[in-house]
Amino acid sequence: MTSLTIEITNEKALKLLQDLEDLKIIRVIKNQAKLSSLRGKFNTKISNDDIDDQINNLRGEWRRDI
Repeated sequence: MTSLTIEITNEKALKLLQDLEDLKIIRVIKNQAKLSSLRGKFNTKISNDDIDDQINNLRGEWRRDI
């Protein structure tokens, strides 16, 4: 089976694809949202202690007298 990515430029094309899917000729799979390009640049894992420290620092920045 071959997968293709296509861009629909006309609503009539979408209707044609839906008709082909109804005839069991193709299967339409909607694209999922793409991940941020920054995600691939940062591969470091953060320890639980580091996460806790960052959360506590953020909470300290937002402390207010109510």
